Amino acid sequence: MSKKNLLLATRLADILLRFNRGETLTLSGLAEEYGVHQRTIRRDIEERLSITGIEKNAALNGYSLRPEYLGKFDASSIDTFACVAGVKGLFPVLDRKMLQSMFYPTSTQNILVMGHHYIKSEQQTDNFTRLQQAIDERRRVSFSYYKRAEQRSYSVEPYQLINHNGVWYLAAQHEEKIKKFTLGKISALNCTFDLFERSQALTETLKNEESVWSTEQKFEVVIKVSPEVAEYFQRRDLVVGQIIEKELTDGGLIISTNVSHKNEVLPVVQYWLPHLRIISPENLQQEMEKVIRNYLGI
Repeated sequence: MSKKNLLLATRLADILLRFNRGETLTLSGLAEEYGVHQRTIRRDIEERLSITGIEKNAALNGYSLRPEYLGKFDASSIDTFACVAGVKGLFPVLDRKMLQSMFYPTSTQNILVMGHHYIKSEQQTDNFTRLQQAIDERRRVSFSYYKRAEQRSYSVEPYQLINHNGVWYLAAQHEEKIKKFTLGKISALNCTFDLFERSQALTETLKNEESVWSTEQKFEVVIKVSPEVAEYFQRRDLVVGQIIEKELTDGGLIISTNVSHKNEVLPVVQYWLPHLRIISPENLQQEMEKVIRNYLGI
């Protein structure tokens, strides 16, 4: 973690802790205390900590935590956030001692996570906030969507915002099916006042869906992994939903998965060439080989 990010994390943790104790904080006071511009503190409070129940106190020209949130931002709150963010399983242990070391770090940071490079834009940030509210209030939304080199219009029932490999998607019901829309391709977003009833069956489907490809028709893909790279596939699931069917005598593996779209497996197989081969369905291996030959001009 860079020194700049370390200072930011420490400042945000300290500000949140003081709000949690019931303090009313001012921009000028915090800016002087931390040695930064008031605009930086305003960004901290109104953007970076915007979901924590902080409200502006016009009478005191400051900010405070709404009464119903006082005393609630503790280790269990962070544990809940870790579950929602999908990072709880990332750490072998996530207890109070570890959290304290993260929020009140020493001069040497002892934990560093190298994750995805996330895509962010001003429009995407605005759409994220508005969609989150529409989902909470169960309101239908409409938008323009860039797909296959053309703009299309959609009216959908939003269910969930999902991050998959660093990219945000909107999961929504459209024409009786759950579809995933890349957040960065959404424009002209309109959150209507038209309410809808959320389907429990579709909600359960989303919980069990491991990829961004939403379809009811899945098919099995069987892959042979060479001994040279087998340990990487034994260490963690490099293919979505992979199951190790057999360990071969030479140290290789036979793995299988059920997918909704070929692009759930083809990029992985291509990345690990020549150490992976699709055994079934055979036409998928043949299709990949054809693409490679065309690329090489063979």
